[in-house]
Amino acid sequence: MQRLKDRVAIVTGGGRGIGRDIALAYAKEGAHVVVSDIDPDTAKKTSEDIVNLGQKSIYCVTNVAISADIQTLTQKTIAEFGRVDILVNNAMKIVPGKLEELPEEAWDTTMNIGLKGSFLASQSVARHMIKQKSGCIVNISSIAGLFPYNWAGSYSIVKAGLIMLTKLQAVEWAPYGIRANAITPGYIRTPGTEGMYADPVIYEGRRKGVPMGRVGNGEDITGVAIFLASDDSQYTTGSVVGADGGQAVGYFLSVPGRRFSGGSVE
Repeated sequence: MQRLKDRVAIVTGGGRGIGRDIALAYAKEGAHVVVSDIDPDTAKKTSEDIVNLGQKSIYCVTNVAISADIQTLTQKTIAEFGRVDILVNNAMKIVPGKLEELPEEAWDTTMNIGLKGSFLASQSVARHMIKQKSGCIVNISSIAGLFPYNWAGSYSIVKAGLIMLTKLQAVEWAPYGIRANAITPGYIRTPGTEGMYADPVIYEGRRKGVPMGRVGNGEDITGVAIFLASDDSQYTTGSVVGADGGQAVGYFLSVPGRRFSGGSVE
């Protein structure tokens, strides 16, 4: 059974990594997908792969931090399909650095793409969802939105903000039949992180930090993304769903000064 049959989805940052995985997974579940990405080559490739799966797809080169680009994305979607049922806010760019050394431009880049872009896309799409009296927003946050990632610039702040944006969307738009939920991936191996995980020392160190004993992959995120976009989660909104192999649970025990010993905290 195709849980997303004939629904129309927009996936930002859909050209590669988790975004591409979600776009293809939605297509396999029967959705028609608009692939939004700043890279025209990867956006086109993902869109072509969706068509090869038997679903309709277009791609749109988009800088999500620019409102005019977002309006173009929404207009193209409505012109092609007449509606939009699902929005996945996945586009992100990390500019790492220590806080005391982080350039203002680096802060702004991550903040504008990851948080402002998600707001702009959601606002634009929600105006159509409100008219439809239905819709679903899936925001790709991170375990870094729950616990700080040091030396990652504004990344943790953006992901934490995305969680609160999700909750606000859920409260304000529930009367219109719109649901909004967030996913918090943990360590996920993607083409973008492959260079890091190819180092056996880094891979093993991260693997040991996951209670389930392995680094995740795209399929570990797509299952949750399908659930949150489908009628299986029709009474779920404002939720933050972990896909981290238990990292959020295990974090308390991994931080110095937070280990239980004989009923006390060391």
